[in-house]
Amino acid sequence: MTAYELGRVPRILVGGEMVKGLGTLVRGLSGKSVAFVVDGAVARGEYLEHLQRALGGIPSATYLVPPGEPTVEVVNEAATMARGLTEPVVIGVGGGSTLDTAKQVGGVIAAHYPIEHYLLCANPWGGHRPIIAIPTTAGTGSEVTRTCIVSDAEGRKMWTWGDELLPDVVILDPAVSATMPAWVTASTGLDALVHALEAATGQRRNPISKGIALHAIRLVIRYLPTAVREPGNLVARQGMQEAALLAGMAIDNCGTGIAHNIGHALGTLYHIPHGIAVTVALEAALPWNLQGNAAVYTEVAECFGVRPEDLPRAFQGLLEASGFATALQGIQVEAMNADDLATAMQAPENQPMLKNNVQVADQVAILQLAERTVKVWQSHRS
Repeated sequence: MTAYELGRVPRILVGGEMVKGLGTLVRGLSGKSVAFVVDGAVARGEYLEHLQRALGGIPSATYLVPPGEPTVEVVNEAATMARGLTEPVVIGVGGGSTLDTAKQVGGVIAAHYPIEHYLLCANPWGGHRPIIAIPTTAGTGSEVTRTCIVSDAEGRKMWTWGDELLPDVVILDPAVSATMPAWVTASTGLDALVHALEAATGQRRNPISKGIALHAIRLVIRYLPTAVREPGNLVARQGMQEAALLAGMAIDNCGTGIAHNIGHALGTLYHIPHGIAVTVALEAALPWNLQGNAAVYTEVAECFGVRPEDLPRAFQGLLEASGFATALQGIQVEAMNADDLATAMQAPENQPMLKNNVQVADQVAILQLAERTVKVWQSHRS
């Protein structure tokens, strides 16, 4: 018998009509104002105005999150904006980076410390302001996790964690994700798949979360190629939003593994977008993970309709069906160095992912995986 604990799940509202009640939701959270934290795509379109009208007269202010993954400077700037409001509810609208920014703002403004005070769980949170998450992509699952990513002043990819970072309400509106470019749809969708696969096979896996993760895998396999080919297909868009949310619930309880360890190292060294980084990393690491662990991957393989030993080939097939190659276009990386990558993989901020993997890599294996990752990256660039 195995003992384990599952984290709390936010209130989840699915369907575009749910945003019409945004003002009621804010008042129900005892909010007197709203701090919108949005990305550029949201700010340029009509969706933000749609949300502002739905507030029904509740005052609001907006912080525009710059492109790229969140930094301590960005989180602190957004928190300064939110602190100027009266009893705000923080509403994050955007991709994973925007939601991570919004979640951390909700935690930071409950006390007087900057975000640096909380990096790597150095100090407990002092509470949080209510948070509503409206994802516009389908990949990170940030809307249902207690973990956030943020880069420190030196550019190192760090993380924060706590129950205070879990949104109070999540709204899944498939229509808002329909304008995503194909490459974003592909890379974020594959991020959801990597989340689910690592949650289902990692050291901290449990029967309930594994079931959630396996269904997320099935949804990605079923809907991601369609969402890439037919961007306006709202059935596929909703299926991918549900997959990302389920995968987020799974990693919130089970954590991630070596693909995220490598992916975070790639992000720190080369600033490769997260979904692309973890996809390349899993492609490199999956054959090594399977060595001596085929039984652990049996149910994952069944989702693909193959045997465990055929999983790498099946994963490659999904990359091709999802147009992953298009996601790599335009990404410029100077010569990738395996020794540097191996060193970054062993950094303190990446240790939890390393230790949670289905098998824990020693220094020899770490270097081998780093070398394999460089080769996989080069194969995609050739």
